Amino acid sequence: MDFSGKVVIVTGGSSGIGAATAKLFASAGALLTIVGRNEQRLLEVAGKCKEFQGNQPLCILLDLTLDGSCEEVIRKTVETHGKIDVLVNSAGQILCTSIFDNTMENFDELIAIKLRVPYKITQLCVPHLKKTRGNVVNVIAAPMRVLPGFLTSSMIRDAMERFTKAAGLELATEGIRMNAVRPGITRTNMLADLNIHNINETYDKIAQMLPSKVIIEPEEIARMILFVASDTCPNLNAANLILDGAASVF
Repeated sequence: MDFSGKVVIVTGGSSGIGAATAKLFASAGALLTIVGRNEQRLLEVAGKCKEFQGNQPLCILLDLTLDGSCEEVIRKTVETHGKIDVLVNSAGQILCTSIFDNTMENFDELIAIKLRVPYKITQLCVPHLKKTRGNVVNVIAAPMRVLPGFLTSSMIRDAMERFTKAAGLELATEGIRMNAVRPGITRTNMLADLNIHNINETYDKIAQMLPSKVIIEPEEIARMILFVASDTCPNLNAANLILDGAASVF
């Protein structure tokens, strides 16, 4: 797939699926804006992208949940690249929540980064995507059993699925597509962020509970994202595409 001359914004581009996606877009010739909160990881990803395409990606180090941050991403991207063709909403984080929590802090933080930010930055992109007949790809965790301690994450998964369908329907009138790629258990920084030690051993145990007995690599998810964002299937819209090795069939 060739993205030469296309301008792509990847949120959450400093690690995991977002980093893999940025690198793959770069290898396909895209001009990139990479957004992340970890400076070291962000610069490392940018360096790899530059090796692929010869151009330095626009790196934006910020917290997208802060007021004005989404506006800054759009403004800097258009100032630097002149347009926007693709938005990949992959920013997120892992926090445990329960109805028994005595605080709303984790709930509010997850809602902000995984629901409000995709809504806001997509809204801001619409005038630019209308000009390029571009598209949006949301990265949402695949459907799975409800697990204790992940109440808010479960709620957000369903909300983002409906967002993809409803907004995809509305945006179709403007020539803009919106789809979701929904990965299953993927080898990212998730376990480290949960302060889990013996990460490889933990992944091995998780794999044994999956139909495929395999943990998905972020590069495979990235390939799916590029396919969805490409012009290969121009009528693919408002779709939620699950890539989880049949885990959600359970």
